Amino acid sequence: MAMNNAATHFQPTLWSSGDIPECYEPQILLDPKIIKFAPLVHAEYELLGRKYKFMPSIYFYMQEANVPWDEFLSNRPSVPWYNNTLFVSLHVLYQLGVRRIILAGSDFGFAKPDDSQYDKKDGDMYAHKTELGSLERKWNLDLYNSQVRELRMLKPVLDRYGLTLMDSSKNSRIKQVYEHITLEKAIKLCLDDFPKNPVDPATLPHCSKFAPVPIQKNIAEWPGNQVVGPGPQIEEAQIQAVV
Repeated sequence: MAMNNAATHFQPTLWSSGDIPECYEPQILLDPKIIKFAPLVHAEYELLGRKYKFMPSIYFYMQEANVPWDEFLSNRPSVPWYNNTLFVSLHVLYQLGVRRIILAGSDFGFAKPDDSQYDKKDGDMYAHKTELGSLERKWNLDLYNSQVRELRMLKPVLDRYGLTLMDSSKNSRIKQVYEHITLEKAIKLCLDDFPKNPVDPATLPHCSKFAPVPIQKNIAEWPGNQVVGPGPQIEEAQIQAVV
């Protein structure tokens, strides 16, 4: 899952946001291969000649403020809203069944002056060029400091819900509380449980093997309420011709 404009650097499977669509690269918003999560309050926002709600593969969530931390991961019809996308992402992933989340590129702060991977003129808070004024920088830093504090305090809550949080970010600020690993190990962990080889489809059972009632009985409950027999026989030569 990519948060915000991090999806400009790689194509994620999932994407989460919290701001108006104007804040994001349009190619993210219009990519049907990316399943997107965005606030419902922005559904009527118009961008690129269409309303946000008509962009492909997008799901809207209702924001709910003032949710106690003890209920952060609980099942609810809304998503806890703490004015940032990170906590939205953690909640959404948990509701999707994810039980191990590894942060990457989440330094929660400014780049160090001696860190050669950053170019000061390109912006020292994001992986892409950005121009931030002093008030915007203060906004971000205040938010990041608060996120770090709350994440450290959230550890018992995450443990109680069975969610493992790890961090592979280079300059991690939460490694005193959460396990810090390399990005290489993070990738290996994600792939460890994935089957190494595909199963031969010929060995997979047909669904009728597990059906408690005949298919005709199910079809009889369709609106048309009529069970039809097999279609006309088609010669193999005709099938080949169609192909």
